Amino acid sequence: MDNQYYQPPQQGNQPPQQQNQYQNQPPQYMPPGYPVYDSTREVLSVGQYLGMFILSAIPVVNVICWVVWLLSPDTNKNKKNFLKACIIMWIIMVVLAGALGFSVYTGTSYLSGL
Repeated sequence: MDNQYYQPPQQGNQPPQQQNQYQNQPPQYMPPGYPVYDSTREVLSVGQYLGMFILSAIPVVNVICWVVWLLSPDTNKNKKNFLKACIIMWIIMVVLAGALGFSVYTGTSYLSGL
């Protein structure tokens, strides 16, 4: 008699023991050096990008979303790189707006020498 299919009779009010659901499946073999699946490296869909653009266009929500996404370890790598690029562009725009505002305030023009 095969022990895999034999179950001894239950005694008393004990619940039947559950078999391991992976018992009949072959072991998953991962060769050395094989990349482990990482869900944070999946390609973002067009809808996910549109959602990021829309949330980034809302003034206070964008900062909250950016902070949450950047600090979360489960955030997609593509999304983190997109946010880093957004922050760099934001810093560049703030510096250019400050320089333009300063030139208007002082009455000088950076473009007069061109």
